[in-house]
Amino acid sequence: MDSTTVKSTTKRDETFEAEKRKEAEANANRDKLTYDNEVIKKITAIATIEADGILGMSGSFFSGIRETLGGDEDITKGIRADVGEKQVAIDLEVYIEYGKNIPEIYKSIKSSVAENIKTMTGLELVEFNMNVADVFTRQEFDENNSKTRQTSDRVE
Repeated sequence: MDSTTVKSTTKRDETFEAEKRKEAEANANRDKLTYDNEVIKKITAIATIEADGILGMSGSFFSGIRETLGGDEDITKGIRADVGEKQVAIDLEVYIEYGKNIPEIYKSIKSSVAENIKTMTGLELVEFNMNVADVFTRQEFDENNSKTRQTSDRVE
């Protein structure tokens, strides 16, 4: 074999390998699993609702939602989610029950949200921000909630 044949064979092999790599990358990019922000927000909302000391989320009163997840109420109000291919960032605004340990509630919710998101989607929670919008006694919250519902149920 002369040097021209060796160079030609090597060049053909390199070209063939490059084509195989391009084809493999193209096939890999065809299969993709993504999640809408609303899905991540709903997982976050349900995990948050289960936490002791949380009365509601800013913009959403969800008293009684533990029993039913139906109705017209948007349980994801007060939640912002940024969803990437492998990671998630969450911003959450909550109402806390007066007298409860807020740092403990934060840790509990963060842990629950991270675990639920990881288990259900495989995504990693990389940022979790919780803003306490207000503090209410249980009675104050229930009174405000019933007034809000009475006003919104009125037909005009």
